Amino acid sequence: MRLRQREEQAPRDEQRRSADGFCFRFPLESACDLPATGPDQVVEEHLHELLGLLVPLSGGEPVRIDGFRLLRDGAAPQPLRPPSRRPHGGDEDLLGLYEPRIRYIQRVLQSLLGLVKLEFKGRPVQVDGFRLRDPGQWLVPVGGAGDILAQAATRCNLRCRFCYNRGAPPLLRPKARHPNEEYLEILERIRRYVPHSRLGIFPNMGSPCEVLIHPHILGILDALRERTDETFRIPTNGSILTTSMIRKLKRFSPICLDISLNSASPQRRMWLMGDPHPQVAIESLVHLAEAEIPYSVVIVPWPFPSEEAMLEDLEQTVTYAAAHIPTLIQVSLPGYSRFFSKRTLFDHRSVWERLRDVVLALRERVDCPLVLRPGLFEEHESPQLVNEARVVGVIPNSPAAQAGLRRGDLILRINGLRVLDRLQARTLLTLIQESGLSTASIQVAREGSEEELSIDLSCYIYPYSPETATHLGVIFPSSGIPVGWLDRLADAIESRGAREVLVLSSRLVAPFLGEAVREHPRLGGLRLHIRIPENRYLGGNIFMGDLLVVEDFIRSVKTFIREKGVAPEMVVIPSSPFHLSGWGRDLTGRPYTEIERETGVPVALVECDPIFD
Repeated sequence: MRLRQREEQAPRDEQRRSADGFCFRFPLESACDLPATGPDQVVEEHLHELLGLLVPLSGGEPVRIDGFRLLRDGAAPQPLRPPSRRPHGGDEDLLGLYEPRIRYIQRVLQSLLGLVKLEFKGRPVQVDGFRLRDPGQWLVPVGGAGDILAQAATRCNLRCRFCYNRGAPPLLRPKARHPNEEYLEILERIRRYVPHSRLGIFPNMGSPCEVLIHPHILGILDALRERTDETFRIPTNGSILTTSMIRKLKRFSPICLDISLNSASPQRRMWLMGDPHPQVAIESLVHLAEAEIPYSVVIVPWPFPSEEAMLEDLEQTVTYAAAHIPTLIQVSLPGYSRFFSKRTLFDHRSVWERLRDVVLALRERVDCPLVLRPGLFEEHESPQLVNEARVVGVIPNSPAAQAGLRRGDLILRINGLRVLDRLQARTLLTLIQESGLSTASIQVAREGSEEELSIDLSCYIYPYSPETATHLGVIFPSSGIPVGWLDRLADAIESRGAREVLVLSSRLVAPFLGEAVREHPRLGGLRLHIRIPENRYLGGNIFMGDLLVVEDFIRSVKTFIREKGVAPEMVVIPSSPFHLSGWGRDLTGRPYTEIERETGVPVALVECDPIFD
């Protein structure tokens, strides 16, 4: 009822109209709040900002800049001091992370205003901000409709005991504005969105909350559906998935929901999530199936009040969810950062191992795919299994399921092509699903023998649909580790002619990497040191490599130099910790180039996709 009343407050014509009146505005600090700087300091500050946006080249090769000299008589060389950490007027909206060119403009204007006063018709004018003249000039690759919807996920109606936003760094915590202001900005983003090329206005938000409680969510979905026919994948805590809301969502198909159910027990869900009406989310699984809206179920097992209570509830929740044919059930291993708790909450290794064992046992008892996240935790202790194309689940009623593919099958060939690893299997299955072919064949190893399965791509019913699912319904433990990364690693090292190389990896990837490097023909003769940086920035039990920040890498390089007594010739880092903005910046907005500037060791980022599973 409350959602409908709020929606009625936004007139239909306002929902439909374009947001021509909306301007992307950005603040400037008052001149009296700026530190005193001289003309030379302004030049140095601008140089620092530029070095965070670009890499100087000479003859096509990177050049390290450690100083400058002004072009005036008798000017002495000046060393380039460490960049200032003073926050500026954009930190609170993540401009330094997502669109540092805006930040550069801010810094330029603010530093100039510390030296000069602007005039209009001979009179001083006070300038406190600026706007984009043409937002169309600022389109960048975005993650599709999901990125636009995430702009509306700035508030939440529950208070989960394990909430990752409570443990997020201050910079990434969501900051809600007036919903009407957010609504107009999102309409402008939709108007500027180019669906086929996935270009849109740069994001400017922290960690997402609950998108479906935005007062204008139906108007946003209406406008976005008019713009694109792509699938809307919406994460939700399920608290407002009443039968009425489910009917409204149905009209935006293709749509898929990821429901953070967490517990099928009303009492435990109420305790875990602060949900005053837990039955709404629990019963939504029944109503979603009736409406034939595909959905997945997410469970975060929280080891309180005891591990035994957690495991018992996990088993009951998985059993309940599996009975209502979700596309899959995801068990997310519990984590927390130092921002969430400064003290150790539980022995995460022990808890994670117990959860893994229970999930592996439950897989044998349910018909829908049951996956563990992070997926590599299931396999990292057996590096030879990480890239194996072994099936851990099949989406019910999918083409793969109808063809007889089973959990435990090892895929050997797809349409006659030999499958060498998991990435290749996933790629081939995706190509076939998108190709328009009517049939495909898969050869599998099963219980000591080989079988040939014929897949009819048109043979499927709910919950599978080609718009909302991938790989013809085949589910693997994780995306694996691309073996091609080792070739890119070798290319980077050979281009520098280095022999003594420090490779910074993560706890889950390092075992595979160490074994693969020894077997690689171009890497075996190098002095390759693999180290795992400690994630001291996020702290807690967070150790995923994609969540490391520049300071973590700097500390790891300096520790290596101190221990070895000599610096490596180069440092190699996977690019995934710096993928978020597309500008080579970490979660704090610092560019990776500062690692080299602070350690003095050349740094190469080797392209590597983030491991989302």
